[in-house]
Amino acid sequence: MDIWMISRRELKNDLLDIFTALNDIQFKYDWIISDHDIWYSEDCPADVKSRWQWTGLLLPGEELAAHCAAGYVHFCFGAILSAVPKGTKPEQVWDYVPGWEEDFEDPDYQFQTPLTKLEIVCYDGYAWLVVCKPELSTLIREHLPHAMPPKEWYLAYTQTRYDEQGNKMTIIG
Repeated sequence: MDIWMISRRELKNDLLDIFTALNDIQFKYDWIISDHDIWYSEDCPADVKSRWQWTGLLLPGEELAAHCAAGYVHFCFGAILSAVPKGTKPEQVWDYVPGWEEDFEDPDYQFQTPLTKLEIVCYDGYAWLVVCKPELSTLIREHLPHAMPPKEWYLAYTQTRYDEQGNKMTIIG
């Protein structure tokens, strides 16, 4: 798996810019959206709010894109968006506890479900994390110039540093 981090401040249209960079990938999949912390716009219709109230939400890509483009939902501090094949039925993913592998740099990283093809994670509100197969990395490098592997991203955007053994250290002060 390849892992990329993108600072949200580098994305004019937030998640929609990631979708565009990946050749409108939102339309190629259905999406399981879990562990999401979202804000609704004032004009967000009641039926949209009702739709987003559950974790483990299964949405067609068209609906996800429409809600984001309309500005009805905005991801705040976290979310996991798992791309699954179009036509996935809820009962195909019921047996999987929505949750994100915390150690995304682990070589044995596992997606939320065996059906998942790609994960996009709203990481603590300030970055998007894309976990993908290497073939999508080419598009990310071409169209998202601010995307970086996590260790490079931390050096560029935070006070986190790594020691000689590769252990993460956070510098305070």
